[in-house]
Amino acid sequence: MNQQLLQEVQRQNRLLKGMLGVAGIGLVALLTMAAKKDDRATFSEINVERINVLNADGGQAIVIANRERLPQEFKVDGKTMKSNRGEKPGMIFYNGRGDEVGGLIFDGKLDDKGKPASGMHFSMDRFGGDQQVSLSHIENNGSMETGLKVYDRGMVSDYAPLQEAMDKAPPGPEKDALRQKWKEAGGAQTSRVFVGRTRGKSSAVILADAQGRPKIMMLVSPDGKPALNFLDDQGNVTQSFPQEPAAK
Repeated sequence: MNQQLLQEVQRQNRLLKGMLGVAGIGLVALLTMAAKKDDRATFSEINVERINVLNADGGQAIVIANRERLPQEFKVDGKTMKSNRGEKPGMIFYNGRGDEVGGLIFDGKLDDKGKPASGMHFSMDRFGGDQQVSLSHIENNGSMETGLKVYDRGMVSDYAPLQEAMDKAPPGPEKDALRQKWKEAGGAQTSRVFVGRTRGKSSAVILADAQGRPKIMMLVSPDGKPALNFLDDQGNVTQSFPQEPAAK
């Protein structure tokens, strides 16, 4: 009897070892498959208020958000500042050190007169500074402008301290002097080039100097008349082609 019991125990022990071996092989196979599986997921549709695209180090690369959740602050050259873009949906881009380097914002509604108040604005910023190029479409007060702009703007590290001092200074000569230094440091965003459709419904190429004063304007009016104008510092036309015929 004891011999039979011993043989049964040995048989069950062999069976248990076999089952454990099979389970072990299955576990190894499962872990191997899991290690090879990527983290990608496929969706047919997703509802979300904000998406943060992150780099491997956790830093932001892109933010896509609705009007309530788009960032209202931005960082440039290590300084965090308040944005003036308002509550609009859009997409913001960031460089490798976490500075904002451009983005796309848009909005649209009817004003109290039932006219469109809308637009889209896509901008690209310089490293350590604000936008240098923008592509925009703006409608308000019954007019419309669409075009490409190229800007001049200084480095934030140069004009931000002057901006802070100017904001704190009381009205007077000191504030005026700080404002002039701020402009010289590139604090004022200056439009240098415009290519597009003007609010006056003309197609135009406008070239300006470092102070933002238009100096050359190439225009085609809504009725099809072309013109090439050269302007002085006060905006007066000094030469124009084609010239108007002299009065007889």
